[in-house]
Order: sequence, then structure tokens, then C-alpha cells
Amino acid sequence: MVDVEDLLTAGLDALSSHQRRAARVISLVPTENAGSRLARAAYATDAGARAFYNIDGEPGGWTLPSRRHAARIETEVTLPLLHHVTGASYVSARPLSGMQATALVLASVDAEPGATVLVVHAAHEGSCRTSRLVRRMRFAAVHLAHADPYRPDPGELAAAISAYRPVLVIFEDGGLFPLPLAELLPAGEGVRTHVDISATMPLIFGGVLPTPLKLGADSIGGATHTAFPGPQHGLLAMRTAPVAEAVFAAERDLVASHHLAAVCALGFALAEFQSRAGERYARAILHTARALGAALAAEGVTPEAADRGYTGGHQLWVDTRPSGVDAAVAGERLAAGGIDAEIRYDLPGLGGAPALSLGVAEVVHAGLTAQHAPRLAGLIALAIHDPEARDRVAFDVRALRQHLQSPYILPG
Repeated sequence: MVDVEDLLTAGLDALSSHQRRAARVISLVPTENAGSRLARAAYATDAGARAFYNIDGEPGGWTLPSRRHAARIETEVTLPLLHHVTGASYVSARPLSGMQATALVLASVDAEPGATVLVVHAAHEGSCRTSRLVRRMRFAAVHLAHADPYRPDPGELAAAISAYRPVLVIFEDGGLFPLPLAELLPAGEGVRTHVDISATMPLIFGGVLPTPLKLGADSIGGATHTAFPGPQHGLLAMRTAPVAEAVFAAERDLVASHHLAAVCALGFALAEFQSRAGERYARAILHTARALGAALAAEGVTPEAADRGYTGGHQLWVDTRPSGVDAAVAGERLAAGGIDAEIRYDLPGLGGAPALSLGVAEVVHAGLTAQHAPRLAGLIALAIHDPEARDRVAFDVRALRQHLQSPYILPG
């Protein structure tokens, strides 16, 4: 017989342990950004248990009139700020995640089952989760192969479009370097295009990278917690009315409740980003990532693409085999020392060998700068090379974490 009280006690203890650890570690997981405390506060309100449907504000359309107060955050804060940062006339905060944003775009495509969707990605060796989603939606997925592991070739894209005649091209902008969309999008002219900007969102919203919509993409979308310091949610923005209408129709059928508290949290995160130097944060991500790459190389833990400056975004990829340590072992040693990293088995150019994937978006938002990079790199190298040093590493990581002060968080 199950003892519910014992299970509840164990669960609460685990959550408490997780929270205590979170306060003393540095997260370099590239697919997460803990983000704004202000945004997370929305989940502690009654909005966390409520739904809201009257997004268009039609006077006769209030099926839940009691939501008027919290609903104003979506209609008067979140959506206007989405229009501003994306430069789009048509935006949506209905997707629950970046992957669902892509699924909604796929669901809006007017094509027969089996039609081809081309996936362009520079962060995976071969097929990826997006390709699997395409097949799940009953389309045929083709993953664009490219000789340069970091940069798809516009000529290869044009040839693939000519050969496969896809009904949609999905660009996953999540590689070590941003996709050269100014060259790739014209190669796909005449074909509907969607760009997942989960990994580049703060750089686009901060003005460091151009919005793909201005380069000709039909839609953009992504997760608002991967690199952007927002809630676990998603967004979409569309360039033209026909694409927007098709996406909105899919949303009405596939999203029953788009989680009011999350949409409020996204509005707060966007407002904080705009008011607390979003451009400076975006540039700090780039400078800190490159500085950390150089500092790691100085410690003998050299990231990939050293000849290209290590990165063009927030990520670093580290093959630890030259250090004599398997990346899976290195990841465990880092975790024991209070440094969280992601272990990847599908990074391009590494032939399936495990490697560390590091991201600086969260720790930069917490206050880490390029000046801290040598200290952090030294701790990473020590943790990887000396498993007996974990307590020392954990102590120094905690001290570094506690002394960080973020200029990107509103006081209070």
C-alpha cells in the first residue's frame, strides 16, 4: 500500500534540496535561463490557476469576465512589448513552449500529408527533434546536410529546395554561431519560412542581431526561457496577414489555455529587459562567452571553433577528450563542484562523441562579466581535471555566485 504522507514528505524534501542547491551553484546549461525574479513572482498569484480567452477584447466575447484585471497584463503589457521587440504586426503569446510554436506553424501549413518540410540546423549531427516533430505532424522531413559544421551554405539550401520542393523551411537558429539568415532566406525565396529563435532571442530583442522577419522570414518563434530571461513559455510573430491568420486558426484549435500566469510573467520579463539595458545584456552575452572560451583555452580546456573566436552567441562546445576525461565524467565532476553543464552526444563534427555544451546567458543575467571569465574557467578546469578538488571548487563557486550583482534585474 502506498503511504501518501511519506511520498509527500520525500517530494518536499527533494524540492527543498533542489532549491538550496540552486542558491549556491552556477548554471551553464545553454537551454535554460532562470531569468527574472519579477517574472517568476506571477506564478505565486491566483493567475497561476486561471485561464483567459478574450485576447481580441471583443466586448461581447467575455466568457470569463472575472479575468479582466489579470488579462490587462497580456493585452496591455505582453502583446505590445512583443510587437515592439519583434517588429511584427502579428504576434502571439499562446504557444506554451518553443517546440509548440513550431508545431503550431506546422499545423497551419495548407498541404497534403507527406509533403516535404526542410529543416536547417547547425547544432545537431543529422536529424534532430524538430525533424521528428515534422514527421509526427505527417510531413516528410529532410534535414539539410552541410559540409561546414557551423554554417549552412546558401547554395546547398537552394539546391535542396529545388530538389525537394518543400512546403516549409524551418531554420533552427541554435548552433554555435547564428545562422547566416541574410544569405539563407533569399535562397529560399518563394517558399514559406519559419525561424526558431530560442537560442538567439536576447540578441535579436537587444538589437545585436536583426530580426529574421526583416530579412524575409514569414514567422519566428521560440522558447522564452532558453536564452531569454523569461518564463517557461513560447511566442510567435508573423510578417504577413495570411500567415498570421493561418497560425491563429491553428492556435484556436490546439491551445485550450495558454497559461495566464506565464503570459503575465513574459510581459514582466519583456518590460524588465527593455528597462534594464537589454542591448547591454545582449552584448555582454557575446563578450562573456568569447572571454570564457579564451580563458578555458588558457586552462587547457579548449572549446571548439577556436579559429573562429569560439562562438557567435551564448554557447561554447567543449570536447574534453584531449584532457583525458570523457565529457560524461567531466559533466558529473562539474555538477559535484556546483557548475551545471549539458552533456551532448549529437554535436556536429564530433562523430557522436560526448561533449560539454555550455551557455552563459543565465550567469550573465545574474551579473557575471567577461572580467570573471578567468576565475570561472579556472574552476571549470580544476573540477574536470581533479575529482578530489570538488569541495574546494564548490566553495569557490558559491563565493563567486554570492558576489555577483545583476544590473539587469529591477530592484525589489
